[in-house]
Amino acid sequence: MQNFYDEKEIVILAVNLTQTEAKKQDVVDFMGKHRVTFPVLLDEASDVSNKYRIQPIPTTYMIDSQGRIRFKAYGAMTYEQMVSEFEKMK
Repeated sequence: MQNFYDEKEIVILAVNLTQTEAKKQDVVDFMGKHRVTFPVLLDEASDVSNKYRIQPIPTTYMIDSQGRIRFKAYGAMTYEQMVSEFEKMK
């Protein structure tokens, strides 16, 4: 995701389902270790996961500039998959 963020003109807003973590600091440590520079929000009360019915983890949504969900993926995505789906949105 970091490469995708660095190389394309996109906005990434990651949401960590905090209840799956032992502690919040684990998220901060992971971001530092992997040099994550895009925003990562903490869904402490599971509001986002409930609203979007996040199951399984990870789930990826690609949302266009009009706010419409144009793509949804369950499970991890490769860089190539992200780029391919992003290009379809143009």
